[in-house]
Amino acid sequence: MRMKKLFGSMTVIALLTSLISACGSNGANENAAQSNAAGTEAGAGTETSSETSTEKPYTVDLMMVGDAKTEDTKKVSEEISKMTRKLMNADVNITRVGFGSFQQQANLALSSGEKLDLFVTFALDISTLANSGQILPMTKLLESHGKDILNNLSVEDRRSVSINNEIYAIPTAKEKATNYGYIMRKDIADEIGVKPEEVKTYEQLEAIMTKAKEKHPDMYPIGLDFTNVYRPNTEDNLGTGPGIIDAVGDSTTVVNMIETDSYKSFVNNMYKWSQNGLVMPDAANNSESRISLLKAGKVMGGFSGLNPGNVDDIAKQVGQQFVVIELTKPFSITGHVSGMGWSLANGSENPEKAIEFLNLAHTNKDISNLLVNGIKGQHYVMVDEAKGIIDYPEGVNSGNTGWTSLPWATPNAAITYLWKGEPENKWDYLQQYNGAAQQSPAKGFRFNPESVANEITMVSNVDAKYSLALESGTLDPASTLPKYLDELKAAGVERIIEEKQKQLDAWLDEKK
Repeated sequence: MRMKKLFGSMTVIALLTSLISACGSNGANENAAQSNAAGTEAGAGTETSSETSTEKPYTVDLMMVGDAKTEDTKKVSEEISKMTRKLMNADVNITRVGFGSFQQQANLALSSGEKLDLFVTFALDISTLANSGQILPMTKLLESHGKDILNNLSVEDRRSVSINNEIYAIPTAKEKATNYGYIMRKDIADEIGVKPEEVKTYEQLEAIMTKAKEKHPDMYPIGLDFTNVYRPNTEDNLGTGPGIIDAVGDSTTVVNMIETDSYKSFVNNMYKWSQNGLVMPDAANNSESRISLLKAGKVMGGFSGLNPGNVDDIAKQVGQQFVVIELTKPFSITGHVSGMGWSLANGSENPEKAIEFLNLAHTNKDISNLLVNGIKGQHYVMVDEAKGIIDYPEGVNSGNTGWTSLPWATPNAAITYLWKGEPENKWDYLQQYNGAAQQSPAKGFRFNPESVANEITMVSNVDAKYSLALESGTLDPASTLPKYLDELKAAGVERIIEEKQKQLDAWLDEKK
C-alpha cells in the first residue's frame, strides 16, 4: 500500500526542513547525551590514545550528505585529523555529496568496492545494502571499539537497525518517532477563538475551518506541501508494500490500509471539505511548497507532521506563528529509527579504526561540532559561550556558507552547539518526545518482499492511480474506494498481506 503519507515528514523535501537532531529514545541515550553535552573533554569516549604511535595514520574516509565547498570540506577534515592523530592515530577525509546525487554516488562507491569507511544512509535501505554485502556487520566491532555507542543503543533501536541479529547501522541523533495534526496561522486561530487542546475530532476541526473560511474567504484552511497530504495516522506499514498494523494498538493482524475505518473517515472528510471549499483547488496537482502558499496568503494551514522543530521551522520560514492541533500521539516504528544512520562500507580497509572513529564522533563534542557546524570563526561564531549558542559570522548565511549544517545527518549532534533562535530546551524536548512515543509491537521487524515483488509493483501502479486523488479530496470515495479495492485485489494485494503476516508471525514467535 502506498505509504507516502505515513512518512510525510520523512519525505526528502520535508525532511530537510523539518528534521532536527535529537538524542536517543531510551533513558540511557538521554543521560549520555546530557552528560556529553555538558562537557565531554576532547579525548573522552576513546578507548586508546595513539599520540606516541610510530605507525602511519590510517585515513578514515567518510561520505556525508549535503552541500559544502571543496576547500571548506578539506579544512574541516584537517581540523578533525589534528585531534584524531593524537587520539587514535588516524586521519579523516570527508567527502560531501549534494542531496540530488548522493544516492547514486553512494551506490556507485559501494558497488565498485572503492575505499570508503563510513557513510550516512540517506535515501538508502540498509536491508538491501546488507543483503548485497555492500555494508558490513558492526556488532562485534562495536563490542571492541564502539562500546559507548553500544551502551547507549536501546533494545528497540538495536532491533530496528539489525538484520539477522547483526547491527548494520547506528541511528543518527534525531527524532525517532512521529505524530500528526493540523496547523493554522495563529492570528486567524486567535481571531476565531480556537482552543487547540479542545479539538479532538474531524467534526470539531471542520467547524473551526468553516468559521475561518467565512472570515477569510480568499484563503483555504487546507493546503498541501506540493502533493504531500500528511494524512493523520498511527500506522506501521511494516516495510515495503501494502499491509499495516496499528502502531499504538495491541493487534498484530496485518490489514489492508484502505479498508480501515481511519482511512475511510479521512478520505470521506477530505472529499466533503473539498466540495465545501475548505481544501485548496486542484490539490492533487499542486506544484507549490506549503511555505510558498502560506507566505502568499493562499492558504492558512493544513495537515502536518508534528516532529520536534517542524512547525517552528515552518513558522520561521513563513514569518507567522501557528496554532497546533494534535490529532495523533507520537509513535515509533522501525523506519523512524533505521531511516537515517551511519553504516560501515564494504570498502573499508580497517573496520576497527572506522568504528573507533564513529565512537569518537558520538562522544567527543569538539569532533562532533566540526562534523555538524564546521569551523569556528569561519562557519559559525559564538553568541553565548555559557549556553553554547552559535550564529553565522557576518556576511555568512545558510545560502552561502561553505559548510551546510545538517545535524540530523551527522553521527551525534546532541552534544553540539545550538543555533541562535533554536529553543534552549531543544535536546530535553526531543528526548522527552522520543521517550514518550508509543513503540509499535512490530518495531524491529523487516519484511522481505522478494517472493511478492511482482505483486508489489502492480499494487504500486494501482496506488498511483487512486491514493493521492482520494487523500487530496479530488475523487468521491463512495464510488472510487470500491474500484480501488477491486483493482488492488486483482493486482495481488491479498497475497502480499498474507506473506507479510506470515513473516511477522514468525518474527514475533522468535521474540517470545
